[in-house]
Amino acid sequence: MSVRKQLSSLQRISPEHDFSLLSRTIHFLGDTLGKVITQLEGEKILSIEETIRKLAKESRKGKEEATRKLSDIVRGLDIDMAYRMAMAFTCYFELVNLAEENYRVRILMKRRINQLNHPQKAIPKESIESAISQLKKAKVKKEEIQEILEKMEIVLVFTAHPTEIKRQTILNKLCEISSYLKKESFNSKPSPAIHSTVERLIASLWLTERSRSKNPQVLDEVRTGLWYFEHTLWDVIPELHNELQRVLDIYYPGVTLKPKWISFGSWIGGDRDGNFQVTTKTTATTFILQRNLALRKVSQSLERLSEIFSISSQRIPPTKKVIRLLNEKLKSFPSLKEEYERYPNEPYRLVLLALKKEVENSINKISENDLLDFFHDCKPDTTLKAITEVLEALKENFDAPQTRIFLEGEFQKLAQCIEVFGIHIFSLDIRQHSAIHEEAIEEILRLNGHPEISYALLDEKEKVGLLNKLLEGPLPSLHSLYNRASDKLKEVLGPILVFSRSIAILGKEVCGCYLISMTSGLSDILEVLYLCKICRCSIDIAPLFETLSDLKSSPQTLQDLLSHPLYRKYLQERSDKQIVMLGYSDSNKDCGYMTSNWWLFQIQEKLHEVCRVHGVSLVLFHGRGGTIARGGGPAAKAILAQPKGLLEGKIRITEQGEVLSTRYHDFDIAFRILEQTTYGVLLAIHKSRKKTILPKSWEKTIECIAEESYRAYTHLLHQEPDFLRFWQEVTPINEIGSLKIASRPIFRFRLNNFEDLRAIPWVFSWMQTRFVIPGWYGIGSSLKKVIETSPKALSILQKMYEKWTFFQTVIDNAQLSLAKTDIDIARLYCDLASDKNLAQRIFSIIEAEYKKTVETILKITLQNNILDHEPILQRSIQLRNPYVDPLNYIQVEMIKRNRAGQPPTALEIDKIKSVIELTINGISAGLRNTG
Repeated sequence: MSVRKQLSSLQRISPEHDFSLLSRTIHFLGDTLGKVITQLEGEKILSIEETIRKLAKESRKGKEEATRKLSDIVRGLDIDMAYRMAMAFTCYFELVNLAEENYRVRILMKRRINQLNHPQKAIPKESIESAISQLKKAKVKKEEIQEILEKMEIVLVFTAHPTEIKRQTILNKLCEISSYLKKESFNSKPSPAIHSTVERLIASLWLTERSRSKNPQVLDEVRTGLWYFEHTLWDVIPELHNELQRVLDIYYPGVTLKPKWISFGSWIGGDRDGNFQVTTKTTATTFILQRNLALRKVSQSLERLSEIFSISSQRIPPTKKVIRLLNEKLKSFPSLKEEYERYPNEPYRLVLLALKKEVENSINKISENDLLDFFHDCKPDTTLKAITEVLEALKENFDAPQTRIFLEGEFQKLAQCIEVFGIHIFSLDIRQHSAIHEEAIEEILRLNGHPEISYALLDEKEKVGLLNKLLEGPLPSLHSLYNRASDKLKEVLGPILVFSRSIAILGKEVCGCYLISMTSGLSDILEVLYLCKICRCSIDIAPLFETLSDLKSSPQTLQDLLSHPLYRKYLQERSDKQIVMLGYSDSNKDCGYMTSNWWLFQIQEKLHEVCRVHGVSLVLFHGRGGTIARGGGPAAKAILAQPKGLLEGKIRITEQGEVLSTRYHDFDIAFRILEQTTYGVLLAIHKSRKKTILPKSWEKTIECIAEESYRAYTHLLHQEPDFLRFWQEVTPINEIGSLKIASRPIFRFRLNNFEDLRAIPWVFSWMQTRFVIPGWYGIGSSLKKVIETSPKALSILQKMYEKWTFFQTVIDNAQLSLAKTDIDIARLYCDLASDKNLAQRIFSIIEAEYKKTVETILKITLQNNILDHEPILQRSIQLRNPYVDPLNYIQVEMIKRNRAGQPPTALEIDKIKSVIELTINGISAGLRNTG
C-alpha cells in the first residue's frame, strides 16, 4: 500500500515542508499492514486488495474498463471476502491518519522550538504571537490590550453527538501505535523492537471486532469526554497560558493575564434533547465523575510538588500561616506522624502530603445520592477551599525574589489548573426541547388545580399572560409538587434540582447554562424561568435559535425577553449577562448552506444591538459541528468571520463529539487547536470594536445569493416530488440509524419525520455517499443568477471574496465540501433506488447544481480547479480518493444485498451489516468526517 511516488509530488507543491518523513512513515505502516494481511489471511487476500486498489486508481483516471472490472470484482465478493477488503482499506486510512498526525506533531514541535530559540525568524501563522504582533503593528495601546485580556472569556463546550464511531478499544490501539511512531525518526529503518511492536499492534487491530455489541451508555460517553482532560488538556492549558504570557512580556511588558481566560463546558450527561437515556441520576453521576477525576489529577500534582518542596525550615523559615496549616493537618491526619518523623524540618513537604491525603479522602466522599437528595440539608464541599488555602500560603512564603523560582513549573501548573478546572473539570449544561417544557407547564397547572387550562392550545400572547401570573403569584410547594408529579415531569424538574443541589454542595462554577432547543418565542424562555423559580435554582437561561424562521425572529424574541420586568430582574441578579445560542446544524438542514450562513452572520449584529440598548452583556454560543455543513472548518477563520459577536470579549463554541479524538488526543495537536482559537478570538475582539460598514452593493448581492440559494435548496427538499424518498433509498441513513455509535437516537422524538431528524445523521448520510449536499447545494444556482443580472456582478463577487472575511470563509469552506464530493461515486448509490427513473431525474438535478457551483466558484476565486489556493489540502484529498472509492463500491453492494433480503440466515444478515458498518467507519476515516 505504498504511496511514496504520490507523496513525493507534494514536495514540489510546498518546498518549505519536507514530506519525506510523512512518506517514509506511510510507507512503513502500509508495508507492515501488507505483511500482517499476508501472515494472517494469506497472499491471495493481499493480491485481491492490491488489484482493487490499482483498478480504483485507474478508474480515477477515467479508464472505463478499470471501472467495469472494479464493479465486477466487488459484485463477486462473498461476505467474508468483502469484510476483509473493507477492513484492509479501513485499517489503511486509520494508519495513514496516524502518520499525518505524527507529521503534524513533529512540525508543530519544530515550529515551537524555532520560535523559542530564534524569535527573530518568521512568526508561525495563526499563533498567539502572530495575533499579538498584529495588534502591536496596528498600534493597539497597552491599555486596550489589558482591557481585551480582562474581558476575554473562551468557553469550549464538549458534546457527545455523534460519539466517536470507533470503539474505545480501537482508539486505544491506535493511540499506542501513535506513541511508537513518535519514538522513531524514520531517517533510517525503524528499530527491530519498534517494528515488531507496531506489527503486533496492527495485527491486533486487524483481528479486533469493530462493531459494538450494544449502544454506548451516556456515562460511557461522559467517561470518554473526561479522557481528554485526564490525558492532555490538564497539561495543555498551563502551557497555553504560559505561551500567551510569554508573548505579552515581549510585545507589551507589564500587561498581566488573568488566571482564567479559557475554560470548558460540556453537554455530555446534560443534553436531554430527545435523548431519554439522559436521566436526573445520569446528570448527578456526571458531576461526581467530573469531581473525582479533578481530585485525582490534583492528588498527582501534589505528590510531585511534595518532592520539589523538600526545603528545610532551617534555610527558608515557614510563615505563621504555614505553621498553622501544618498543625491543623497533623491533628486531622494522625497517620502523618510517620512522615513527620521522617521529614521533621520539611514543613512544606508535610503540608502538601497532608493536603494530598485530604484530597484523596474526598474522592468518592460525595455520591450522586447527595445530589439527588433534594429535600434535605446539605453541607458545602470544602476541598477546593483547602487546596487554595495551602497554595496561597506557599505562594506567600516563597514570594521573595530569591525563592520565587519555586512558584514556577509544577506549582504554577497546579495553580493554573485549579483556576481553570477547579474540582469540577468543566461546567455542565442542561439542554432540553421547548416542547417538553410546554408539557411540563400543562401538568403543573393540572396538579395545582387548573385542569381546565389547555396550555399547549394557547397562542403566544395568552401563554405569556398566563406565565406572568404564575411568576408573579405564589410558587407551588416544591416537595408536594414533586411527590405528585408524573415520571415525565420529574425528569424535567430533576436536572434543575440537581443543578441547585450541586451549586450548594460543589459550587456555582460546576453548572453552565440551561439551553432551550427550538426556541421560537418569549414563552419558551419564561417557561424555564418559572421551572427554575419553582426549583429555587438560579442559572443562566439560554435560548437556542435553530430554524430560519426562529433566527429571523430572534432579535424580536430577545427584545421581548429583555423588556420583561421579571426576567430583567432575574438577569440583573446574574450580572446582566445573556447567553444566546445559534444553531448551525439545524439551520443548515432547514434552509441550506449559504442561506444559513448569511442569516447567522447578520443576526449576530442585531442581537448585539438589542443587548446594547438594554445594557446587557451578550455572550454568543456558536453551536458548530465538525463538518462544513454544520459550521465546521478552520476555527480561527470562523471566529474572525463573525461581525460584532466578540465586542464583549466572550464566546462559547461547541466542540462536537466527532472531532474530539482528532483535536484533543495529542498534547501538541491540542495545543495548536487551542492556540488557533485564541489567535482568532484576540483579533476578533479588536476587530469588533471598529465599526465596519458593508458596501451597499455587497449587502444587496449577498441578500440576493441567500434568497436564491434558499429557493434552490427548499425546492429540492420540499417541492421536488419524492426527494425525501430518494434520500432514504440512495443513502445509508437507515443503516446509520442502526449503528451502535451513540446513546442518542437519530430522531428527536418517535415520529420519524424529516423535521424531527437530527442534523447529524442528515449530514452523515450525504457525506458517506459523496453527494455532500448540505455543504454546497444552492450556491451554484444563486451565484449564477447574480452573475447574470449585471455585467459588474462578477467583479463585485470577486472583490467580496478578496476583501470580506465572512464571504471568503463561506466560499472556501464550500470548496472543501466540493473537493470531498464525487459525482461519479454518488451515481453508484442511485442503483439503490427502487425507482430508477426517479433516481436518475433527481440525480440529474443535483449533478447540474454541482457543476454550476464548481463553475461559479472558480470564476469568483480566479482558480482553475477547486482548492488551487490550498494545494496541500487539495493534493491530500486527491491522494485519498482512490482508497476511499473501493469502500464506497463495497458499501453499495452490501446495502443492496441487505435490502434485498436474499441471505437465507440471520447470521449472514448480521455479517452483511458488519461489513456495512465497517465501510461507514472506513469512509469516515478516509474523508476525515462523520456528521
